[in-house]
Amino acid sequence: MEFKTTVIQASIQGDKEEGIPNQDYIEIFENDECLIAAVSDGLGSSKNSLEGAIIACKSVIDEIQKIKLSSDLFILDKGIKEKWAKEVESKSNITSDFRTTNSFIVVFKRDKKIIVGQLGDVLVSLRIDGLFRYVESTSKDFSNETECLGSNRDEKFKLTLFEFGHSFDFLIATDGIGDELLTEKIEALHDYFKNKFQNIEASKRNDALKKDIEEFVNEKNNDDKSLVFIWTNKI
Repeated sequence: MEFKTTVIQASIQGDKEEGIPNQDYIEIFENDECLIAAVSDGLGSSKNSLEGAIIACKSVIDEIQKIKLSSDLFILDKGIKEKWAKEVESKSNITSDFRTTNSFIVVFKRDKKIIVGQLGDVLVSLRIDGLFRYVESTSKDFSNETECLGSNRDEKFKLTLFEFGHSFDFLIATDGIGDELLTEKIEALHDYFKNKFQNIEASKRNDALKKDIEEFVNEKNNDDKSLVFIWTNKI
């Protein structure tokens, strides 16, 4: 069975002091072999966190294209972190200035497998063949320190491998949105997005999503707010 995917995404800057940019970043990559969605949330206290967030997404996409599914997922964790560190160190010797969280999902189309990766508190929810398989947002630990790239604490991506049969839909959202979502409401949110956006002209979907975020979430906190939602349609 062949399938096509529909992608909607939006990113909105939070209420910040003048001159501070949106420190979230989204990158989508797709070819005949795989679909990759990566979302980073740069730490507001790090002056180059947007650049760190961009490098994180690009490192994820580069390293995923090298991996073999038969490999230990530890290799992917190691590759992403080393790629990120190398790129950052070429710009500065203070890696903590580039701190960022990152979550990603990669779909291997022909193998019908999905890898979920998380480092930090970017929410991920995944439904496979109509059943929820993964919902998680990693919160801060007791020391109130966010797990992230650039923490100098040798933290690891949480990596999980799934298989799918005929369909999937998933959401990735930074904490400006994820912190406001109740776990028991996330499945209904998936259904809402699918039902609403499949009936909106493709060129207008992202603007409609941005409007939804501005209307329902934007005043709840001052954080940047970014969201990607992707689902399959049978063809």
